[in-house]
Amino acid sequence: MDRLESERILLRPITADDTADILRWRNAPHVMEHFIIRTPLTEQQHLNWLKEQVGKGYVEQFIIVVRESGRAIGSQYFHHIDREKKTAEFGIFIGEPDALGKGYGPEVLDLALRHAREKMGLKTVTLRVIADNEVACKLYSGRGFKLIPESTQTREYNGREEKIYHMELVF
Repeated sequence: MDRLESERILLRPITADDTADILRWRNAPHVMEHFIIRTPLTEQQHLNWLKEQVGKGYVEQFIIVVRESGRAIGSQYFHHIDREKKTAEFGIFIGEPDALGKGYGPEVLDLALRHAREKMGLKTVTLRVIADNEVACKLYSGRGFKLIPESTQTREYNGREEKIYHMELVF
C-alpha cells in the first residue's frame, strides 16, 4: 500500500504500532456511536484483524495524519474488497475529538476515493451509515453516493429504532 497525500492530510498504511491509538479511538463513545458494530474492540481482535484481514490484502487500512503537525487523528479503510468485481466498502473514523469538525473527513474521503479508482481499480465503493449521522449522510450524498434501493436496515439500539443506510458510488 502506498502513502496517500493531499494538502492537509497524509494517509499511511496501518501497522501494529498503531494498536494503542486504534483501541483508544475505536472504543471512544463519539466513535462507537456511529459504528454498525458497537461492541468494544480488544487488542487481540485488532491484532487478528491486522494479521488476517490487512496482512492478507482483504483490507486496506490507513492512519489519518495531519501533515502540518504529524499527529495521527483516526483511520480510513476499505474492507470487503472484491478484486474480481472491483468493489469495496469504505469506512472512516476520526478518533481525536478535537479534530472533529475541521474538514478532515471530506478531505480523507476525496483522497480515498481517488485511490480506490486510480490505484485499486475499483468500479464501485459502498458504505453503511447510521441514518441519524446527518453530517456523514450529507457528505456521502454530496460526493455522489446513492442509497441502494431496498437496502435500508432497521434495528433496535438502546430502546429506540435505528435505520442503517447502505449507499454506493459507481465510478
